[in-house]
Amino acid sequence: MTRFDQSVPKIRWCGRRVAVMVLVGSLVAAAACGGGGADHPAAAGEPDDSGRPHRAATHDGGTAGRRDGVVVLSTEQLAQVELATVPVDERYLPAQLETTGEVGYEEDRIAHVGPRVPGRVHRVPVSLGDEVRRGQVLVILDSVELGKAKAAYLAARTREELARQTYDRERRLYEDRITSEREMLEARAAHLEAVSMRQSAQEALRLYGIPTETVERLAPGDQDASLLPVTAPIAGRVVEKHATLGELATPEDTLFTVGDLRRVWIWIDVYERDLARVHLGDRVDVVVDPYPDRVFSGEVSYLSPEVASETRTVRARIDAENPGQLLRPGMFAAVRLVDPHTEDGAPSLVVPEGALIRDGIRAGRAGGEALVFVPLANDADGARFEARQVRVGRREGGLVEVVSGLAAGEVVVSEGTFVLRSELARGELGGGHTH
Repeated sequence: MTRFDQSVPKIRWCGRRVAVMVLVGSLVAAAACGGGGADHPAAAGEPDDSGRPHRAATHDGGTAGRRDGVVVLSTEQLAQVELATVPVDERYLPAQLETTGEVGYEEDRIAHVGPRVPGRVHRVPVSLGDEVRRGQVLVILDSVELGKAKAAYLAARTREELARQTYDRERRLYEDRITSEREMLEARAAHLEAVSMRQSAQEALRLYGIPTETVERLAPGDQDASLLPVTAPIAGRVVEKHATLGELATPEDTLFTVGDLRRVWIWIDVYERDLARVHLGDRVDVVVDPYPDRVFSGEVSYLSPEVASETRTVRARIDAENPGQLLRPGMFAAVRLVDPHTEDGAPSLVVPEGALIRDGIRAGRAGGEALVFVPLANDADGARFEARQVRVGRREGGLVEVVSGLAAGEVVVSEGTFVLRSELARGELGGGHTH
């Protein structure tokens, strides 16, 4: 890595701000290029003494049109900024495949919640979008059927207690030779039948979603005997809510959908010709339009055993981490699969990610295009840098593949591009000293 004049003071970088005093050197460089004074030639486009339009000269005798996109930093400016350069290198990069996909719920982390018994919605303690824990009450129903089931359980429990007392008495009498064995056995049979009836009534309540400890606390005269709480089976966020106060809900209805969005599935279609480059466990980088500068990580977790006859594609699934729950089901995603099992036959030209500029200067440079700054020969005015458009491809380990626009061994600016970008933007707006 080459650095410009390491003996000069270096700027301090603070976040995205640069502690650079805007540069008086621009005016000095402008004067060196012929700005101001009585002997200055006519401006570009203005007629000279011969009546013909004048064309502004450049340092190398060219015209302004030929020098578009060149940034000049004076010696004063260079003393206030820190620039670093690196040569364009050649590396072997893992094969990559770029495609598109759609974000979906992880099907093991989504639950459709409905009642197990008909009832009217009595209370809804949660709202759409709430984060809920497993077992938290989502809705309370007023169910006549549940009230009857609780009453049947209480009656069965009472009969069981009476049958137990009768059996205990008959057994003691039989042991004292006061009653017959037949009467004792009849009491025992009645007790076992009562136990069975109580267990059946208790199981019905369990199937309605009433916990065993709640059932055991039931007592006659309970004013809330008909109220049924419906709870969340998993922790997550309420992503759908269809419960309305007073409406009748049946077991066929879905009152809530709860989704755990800490992980998501992304579905992609892999063309048959690319299938050899996709394997279970391959690393995947995912980018979505709302967060273009953020890369989400995942891996291939499923490949369909069938090829769709209409599209000649194979359905594949990616398990992706979702920090901050920024990925939302239904989002369109750009997916890059990295195949670690193969290497391309030829090395690729690569530059550090910090050498590339994608945003802020020229509209329309999207997709695989970016800018780099290539140092040119210095002169008395300072250092010159060409803003060159390049097409980029794969990314790996902080390096970016350059498909076109650079040659091996050329040098690009890898640090300090913010200052050059600002000067380029000033020049394009007519306010800076770009030529």
